[in-house]
Amino acid sequence: MALVTRRLAAVVVVVIGAVTTACTDGLDDPAASPDLDRDHFRCAVQPVLAARCAFAGCHASARRPLRIYAVGRLRLGVPWDRLAEPLGADELDANYQASRSFATVVGDQPSLLLAKPLDPRAGGYYHRGQDLYGDDDVFVSTDDRGYRLVAEWLAGADAPADCVPTTEVMP
Repeated sequence: MALVTRRLAAVVVVVIGAVTTACTDGLDDPAASPDLDRDHFRCAVQPVLAARCAFAGCHASARRPLRIYAVGRLRLGVPWDRLAEPLGADELDANYQASRSFATVVGDQPSLLLAKPLDPRAGGYYHRGQDLYGDDDVFVSTDDRGYRLVAEWLAGADAPADCVPTTEVMP
């Protein structure tokens, strides 16, 4: 009887181990970045990021995970005397890819691209930008025009290839 009990206990341990291992596989796998419209990014989101985020003390820095290239600021392989030239395709692509990587939504948590720069009083997360903006954050509320442009992109908005970049991005 003791032999049967030990064998049954061993089977239970193996089954429990297999079940719990199956439940935890993939926890460290990276989440896939969403496939978002490049033209909408170029015409609606890039101007917001350039106007509100691409400063040397903020995201126009190689030290930041979300690095933003912008005219007159951080550039990718552009000499100092040509910083005023339009962004190149490689710079726009780098900004698109970096922004997409912060667009991932996990569970019921909001995208970091929206939640980090949104004022905590409006439901956002802490962001050093709040300290830099004098107690306001990059987006003071979800009614902010820049916030809405980014949110539309994250929701899957498309733009025609011949779209014109917006200039309505300041708070």
